[in-house]
Amino acid sequence: MSQKIPAYLKEAVKYVISAGERKKIQNQISIRKLQDRAIRDFDQHSKKLIVFLVPGTDRQTGTDKISGGVISIVSLCEESTSLKSIHGAEVIMCTLPNELVLFRHTQFKNDTNVFRFSQLRQYFGSLSEVIIHIPEFTCGYFLEHLSEQDKDWLAAIPYLQINILNQNIRLMPGDEIIGKIKALADKVTCTTAHQRYCTEEYRRKFGVPLHKLSVWISPEKYHFVQFAEKENLIIISPDPHPSRDEVIEKLRKIKGLTAQVIQNLTYEEYKATIGRAKWALTFGEGLDGYIIEPIFSGSVAFAVYNEDFFTPDFKELETIYDSYDQLLDNIESDIQKLDNESSFQTYQQLEFARCSWHYSEQVYKNNLAAYYKNEYTFP
Repeated sequence: MSQKIPAYLKEAVKYVISAGERKKIQNQISIRKLQDRAIRDFDQHSKKLIVFLVPGTDRQTGTDKISGGVISIVSLCEESTSLKSIHGAEVIMCTLPNELVLFRHTQFKNDTNVFRFSQLRQYFGSLSEVIIHIPEFTCGYFLEHLSEQDKDWLAAIPYLQINILNQNIRLMPGDEIIGKIKALADKVTCTTAHQRYCTEEYRRKFGVPLHKLSVWISPEKYHFVQFAEKENLIIISPDPHPSRDEVIEKLRKIKGLTAQVIQNLTYEEYKATIGRAKWALTFGEGLDGYIIEPIFSGSVAFAVYNEDFFTPDFKELETIYDSYDQLLDNIESDIQKLDNESSFQTYQQLEFARCSWHYSEQVYKNNLAAYYKNEYTFP
């Protein structure tokens, strides 16, 4: 009877036979040394700690991942650091337990070092209060991969608060996972990225205080490019969708129009691309960075309305369609109708004003400050 090869032996074999694996392991060791030195910049005797959790590097490539969610969490961490006069805590970002480590996200500009979750119990020895912000889709993973030492450490903290970062209502954990989080912490809260799912109904559904943070996206963070400087380019989100291929095929047949799917770009390259583009189309959440960021860069955006993310006022916009069938039937004629400076600017201003009303840097900062003051939207 054959015996199962232990995982550690498999890793040892990989290390011996694979130069790529050796390089990855050596890189992880180097990062851990950087983390061990850098954590000394924090007050080891702090009574309060705020932790933001993010996924680690890709297990195949060893490189860090870029997404709107990760950028948003890094922004929340940096803004929280600036609010120390309110919460009085050290603020730190860590990878989830059992993840490959990284020291800094490299795909977008930021000043936030990233540490190992296990470092917290080893370094901070005087804590009386900890707040941990966990992305919604990682809650089950976090619970599953907590080590026994980390469980003991969390249990010994006099006051533990866990906040679920609800950036996508479709990814929220179910009642069972939320129940386990409630059993782990003294207090559980939930913060939202969108207005649409920050409601009394969801407050009752989740059974925890609910608070709207919004997102880091706001007009002043983008270079607005005028119509005359735009290229006849439509950028397309990389999200999968059953209608995706048919829509893209139709767009690529429009004379003079270039269709580019967003992929393999750093965030700065992405921002430059949306600045050049006249048009933007998302197959994702709908009200997401693939339309909001282009709109703030002077583009006209197309999406299909859904009730999970959009508020009803977006129904008034002509290029926010009721269905993908309607999008397929109308997107070509709408592009042709809007492809002159007067019509383009008039309609683009409508989209810009609608997004500006919902996404404000000052409101975002005020909402985050209110969270740390326990002034929740729905207590």
